[in-house]
This record gives sequence, structure tokens and C-alpha cells, in this order.
Amino acid sequence: MTPPATEPSPDDALAERYGRRRTPRRGLAFGLLAAAAALAVAFVFWATVLDRDQVTWQDHSFAVKSASEVVITFDVQLHRGADRAVCTLHALNALKSEVGLRDVEVQGDDDNRVRMTVTVPTSEEATAGEVVSCLAG
Repeated sequence: MTPPATEPSPDDALAERYGRRRTPRRGLAFGLLAAAAALAVAFVFWATVLDRDQVTWQDHSFAVKSASEVVITFDVQLHRGADRAVCTLHALNALKSEVGLRDVEVQGDDDNRVRMTVTVPTSEEATAGEVVSCLAG
């Protein structure tokens, strides 16, 4: 005797007509998540360690010596094998317009920390003096 024919369930009938729905692959999702995490760690490493500036500086003080000169004192720290740098200094008037500009070369010492005091000539009396940038050179 043959067993009675069973009617397919609604899910089986739909699957037969339209095909089975795929289930997401957990391995693929896990792999994509792991790759995203690795990229995030690599970015943080690059941003904090590898992309570190070769030269950092900090303004210490300035003094208006006369209507035609300002004296700027600043500290320079050379990093990652840099042994010299070129720093650009400028003097500003009361309206914050540049009235003096000078590039100076900085040579690293034993610990690559240098304090420099530089006189910047001005076209009129300055009210401020600062370091604009320092680039390894």
C-alpha cells in the first residue's frame, strides 16, 4: 500500500514556484567585519604613529625691540631622524597684518631639541611675533 500523498506546505509551494531564499552566510559577514576592524586599527596606527610630524615647535616669547625689529624665542623638536629644519617666523602689527617675515635654519643638537632666539626685521612696529611653520629639510 502506498502512503497517501501529502499536500506541500505553503512555504514549499512558494519555494517550488520562486526558488528558495538564501540565508546569509555567517562566514562572509564575519570576514567583512574582521576586515573593517583591521582597516580601522591600521588607520589609527597611521594617524598616531606613522603620520607624526618630523618637526614640532612651540612659541616661547616675543619682544618688540624697536619700531623696525621684533625678537622671537621658540623651541623646536626634531623627530624621526630629522637633523635640521627651516622655520618661518612672522611679525604682526595691531591689525594682525604681517609686517615682517624671516626663514631660519635650525640644526638639531644631541637630543634634537633647540631653543632659538631670532630677530625679525619689520616694516613698521610689530605687536606680535610667532612661528608660522617648521619643515624638515
